[in-house]
Amino acid sequence: MPTEKGDKQAVTIWIKKDLVEKIDRLAEKGDLTRSKLISNLVEVGVEEISIMDKVGVWAMARIFEDIKQRLRGNKSKIDIKEKE
Repeated sequence: MPTEKGDKQAVTIWIKKDLVEKIDRLAEKGDLTRSKLISNLVEVGVEEISIMDKVGVWAMARIFEDIKQRLRGNKSKIDIKEKE
């Protein structure tokens, strides 16, 4: 299978089996392929995050996620960067 086709590039992701089943059902209802539905969802998600980034909400969300992880006792990306 080619990894590129025109202006598109193949990307491999791992998704829970039950979520794949939901995606397949929704794609069928929308008369779309699984790939097209996932591509559409990613495109919309990236656009929303880009807007959040422009207004500063994305940075704030990452800070709150880091705080949440620290409170749970999980190592965060910031902890790893600080040790390097």
